[in-house]
Amino acid sequence: MAAVNTTTMLRGNVAARLRIGNPVAVFAFGLLGVILALGIVVPWVAGSGDVAQQNPSLLGPSLDHPFGTDRYGRDVFLRCMAAARIDIALALSVAVAVLLIGSVIGVLSATFGRAVDAVVMRATDILLAFPGVVLALIITASLGKNPWYAAIAVVLAFVPLLVRLSRSKALEVRAADYIAAARLSGASTWQVALQHVLPNSFKYPFVQSTLVASWAILDFAALSFLGVGVQPPDAEWGAMIAEGVGDNLLGNWWPSFFPGLMILLTAGSFQVIGDWLDRRLR
Repeated sequence: MAAVNTTTMLRGNVAARLRIGNPVAVFAFGLLGVILALGIVVPWVAGSGDVAQQNPSLLGPSLDHPFGTDRYGRDVFLRCMAAARIDIALALSVAVAVLLIGSVIGVLSATFGRAVDAVVMRATDILLAFPGVVLALIITASLGKNPWYAAIAVVLAFVPLLVRLSRSKALEVRAADYIAAARLSGASTWQVALQHVLPNSFKYPFVQSTLVASWAILDFAALSFLGVGVQPPDAEWGAMIAEGVGDNLLGNWWPSFFPGLMILLTAGSFQVIGDWLDRRLR
């Protein structure tokens, strides 16, 4: 009965700490939810706007076309919403993959002794020697122009950060008395790592993964801007900015402004949510 009560109290404490009391965090959650909902509903109802010359080219923002049209006559609002579905899905996929891979490798590195730890740390040092975007660009250029290849490249670019964070927290957890008790009870090293160390050091990489989602949005935009990410006619915010850069010189600012605004709002929302999680779970 005492164990049940303790578990109930712990769950209640976690739930209480996760209550949203920050209006900025509430706004970030709401904004991200609206962008994601529009990214799902708008292309399903009105299409993705990928048909060229469907409308007059370079129309300014209006009631008929809230974000205007681009040089090919495509509705910028429809394409921004179609891109939201792709960008957020890729960013969340990267964040989950980086969280799982980085957490497991970091915990195993901290638990299995010096030999394994040395190999893992040297591998992360090599990967961290390259800036994330540069490493992702090299990998994507080598694998080919495909959005999922870009996702793999971004995962490899960010995994070392989560490995180091997870390892540092796992080293703290490994020194706890209950870990020593688990070893004395006959638990194997794998059991200690995955059943005891990983769950108790997981919250810190989890918070960091929300920031990874934000960085992934920026990296996907950068890769597509450079022509190695999502390929036309699929809509992607970075590729849309690249297409609209030349129009800025002629005073047609909207084809590149609104995709850039979507990147700012989405990445900023993930950053605010990550900061809120860090404060609440600390």
